[in-house]
Amino acid sequence: MKLKLITNLFVYAVISFLLMAVGYLGYLWCTYIDETVTTGHAYGFSIGDGKLETYKKFPEVLGKLNSHASSIYIEIKVDAEHAELLATKPGYTMMVETLLHDVGYPAFQSKSRWDFYFDGSYFNSLTLKFCGETLCEIYRHRKYFEFP
Repeated sequence: MKLKLITNLFVYAVISFLLMAVGYLGYLWCTYIDETVTTGHAYGFSIGDGKLETYKKFPEVLGKLNSHASSIYIEIKVDAEHAELLATKPGYTMMVETLLHDVGYPAFQSKSRWDFYFDGSYFNSLTLKFCGETLCEIYRHRKYFEFP
């Protein structure tokens, strides 16, 4: 009688573990995004919009994509002037949080590719590419897992 009870408990434990594992893998699969958009609209941005128009949409759009609107990061290459302040060597690339205020637009205006990282993670990002002065590609990448 005791052996049957122990066997039943073991079977239930194994089944519960398998169901949780399958459920978690299903969640990871359902939340994975790897999408490139070259026509139309995506994530609040429109292909064909100008750089300034796109930049002005950021606070609202990124706030919707990320539950913590203030945790948007960009990568910068540290110059000699700021190396000591950032406690790193000149030429080092690092992520810094950005608030995307109006005063930051000139730094983005000269670039043809804008990369943004949610919560400072390479696994949750949004990239905007510009052909000339207009938005021509929106790339969204998000995954909550990493393979070994």
